[in-house]
Amino acid sequence: MSASIRWDLAQEVQLALNVMLDWRLPPDAWDETGRLLSALGEAVDAGDAMTVDELTADLETSGWRARRIGAAPQNPPPDGKVPAPQPVRERAVALLHALERSTAAGRDGTDSAAGGGQPSGR
Repeated sequence: MSASIRWDLAQEVQLALNVMLDWRLPPDAWDETGRLLSALGEAVDAGDAMTVDELTADLETSGWRARRIGAAPQNPPPDGKVPAPQPVRERAVALLHALERSTAAGRDGTDSAAGGGQPSGR
């Protein structure tokens, strides 16, 4: 996990992931969400803050998107939505843990948000 992801951005990603874990979506929507989580994990690992920010915004809005433009209409009952499948949940939880380690490491060093810009114990 790269230390170049800002603490506030990591917090935003964590919030979006925690909200996502409570979603109920049509099964095909989870496929798209899984691909988004993979790309988000790669961007976090690379320390690409701009891409992390963009993908987090995509994640935040993907829960209410009904289907891709041009996709055939679906007529399942509302209870046809399902919670995140296990592989998606595992990917989200792994990303949450990685972000938690990253933000904890940021707070252990110089962090203007947590320590007023002063080194914490170094």
